[in-house]
Amino acid sequence: MKSRPTWLEGCWVVLDHAPDGDSVRFVPDQPIPVAQSMPRLRWSKDGALSVRLLGVDAPEIHYRRRGQSLWRQPPPWGERAAQALLNFLGFPEIQRNLAGRVVGAEPQACRGTLGILRVDRYGRALALALRGEQGLSLEDYGVRDVSPAWEDLWEASANRELLQQGHVYPLVHRDFPADWRVSLRASVQKARMQGKGVWRVDRTHCGFPLSDAQTLRDTLESACLIWPFLFRRLVDVETCFPHASSSEAWVSQLNRHTGLVSLSSAGGTVPFLDLIAFTDGRLQLLVPPEEIVIHV
Repeated sequence: MKSRPTWLEGCWVVLDHAPDGDSVRFVPDQPIPVAQSMPRLRWSKDGALSVRLLGVDAPEIHYRRRGQSLWRQPPPWGERAAQALLNFLGFPEIQRNLAGRVVGAEPQACRGTLGILRVDRYGRALALALRGEQGLSLEDYGVRDVSPAWEDLWEASANRELLQQGHVYPLVHRDFPADWRVSLRASVQKARMQGKGVWRVDRTHCGFPLSDAQTLRDTLESACLIWPFLFRRLVDVETCFPHASSSEAWVSQLNRHTGLVSLSSAGGTVPFLDLIAFTDGRLQLLVPPEEIVIHV
């Protein structure tokens, strides 16, 4: 498993795409060697890579399991995260159609730098997003695995800025570089303490009602903003087990859809159900999301 990114220079693009608060498109200057070195990457027809920001989990504006209906989290938090990301990368003015696709932008492309840690199962580049060129002296036709002081580039990234301003939640996988974890935790904790962005209305830790699985859509789409990772797992359970005999049985399926997790402060894995409380028809996450490490 890689412990440091591969750095690329190129352009951020938005036209005819539907960027959200943790995903955007990037066209590398030298696509052929990139495709050869990372064959699992997914490319658009316009030559753009699909990028998923490392360490960041934005409120969902269009989550869908294959063959199922579309889900979204309460507005306007997902839209605000998406606009903050695009503003940071250099797109102050964009126009979207009713489906959320960008039909106009000024400028139409912005120079940037991408630090890819790995490619996920959907073919997306899990990466750090930076505006402008970082002077990394990239080698091998635009691909380089090592750069001087690459650890410091987290501080200049869109990833950190979004967390620091409270536009997004954290999402830490086990290969997230240790050099960046301290800064990520500090950014999240400061934003939460100051009540910035999503933390002003977050219900993940104070609890939210789940007395009847059939009312889940109303709760998660209209009433309660929660950690998007937990939101997606609850939607997955609802999709696969809509007629569980009880709320308790329904919630117990979370382990199956969450996979292995651990805590940053402890070794070994723990069942996800150990990190939540479900009493009197309310679900509550007991651990701050920045302390949870996702293994898959």
